[in-house]
Amino acid sequence: MKILMVFPLFCLVVTAASASDINPSKQTLPDKFVNPPGKRYSIFAGDPERVQRANEVNIKDFSAELSVEPKSLSISGQVAEGAAPNQIKISFKIKNTSKKKVTLSFPDAQRYDIAVNSSDGRLVYLWSADKAYVQTEGISFVNGGESITFIDFLPLELIKDKMPPGSYTVQMILANYPEVTATTNFQLIP
Repeated sequence: MKILMVFPLFCLVVTAASASDINPSKQTLPDKFVNPPGKRYSIFAGDPERVQRANEVNIKDFSAELSVEPKSLSISGQVAEGAAPNQIKISFKIKNTSKKKVTLSFPDAQRYDIAVNSSDGRLVYLWSADKAYVQTEGISFVNGGESITFIDFLPLELIKDKMPPGSYTVQMILANYPEVTATTNFQLIP
């Protein structure tokens, strides 16, 4: 006895059609997705509070240290051994102590400011007072455990007329993040 097996055949008909890419936008999505009811987030409507929370920087994740070379500078122009003539080198190191990458944002081209105070706390020199900055927003990325260092020089001719011999405090502040600051001392000698 012979068994006849019949298999059904399915035909798949493919027709050539033009491909189209639908880009989700305000024109192609229903209004309930573009402007959702309630306080839900929409990539189209945006949520400024959520964006702000995502960009927040935890200031406690940063440590700052400031060094000044030389620690004493002669107003008369005598150069200390190993020091550059007639200027103070200021190094501002900011370390990201967290394990995550942090984005620091700045409203303009300024990244730091330097203030020099007398021993009685009076401001005698502000680095940014005579500077103008390009009005372009900027960002700096600092990976976890890494640091960035800003170095500047304070020439003697800028400060010697304003500052008599004595002890002074130098403070350097990260622009847009005034909580990230460091202070050290130096002396002007006759």
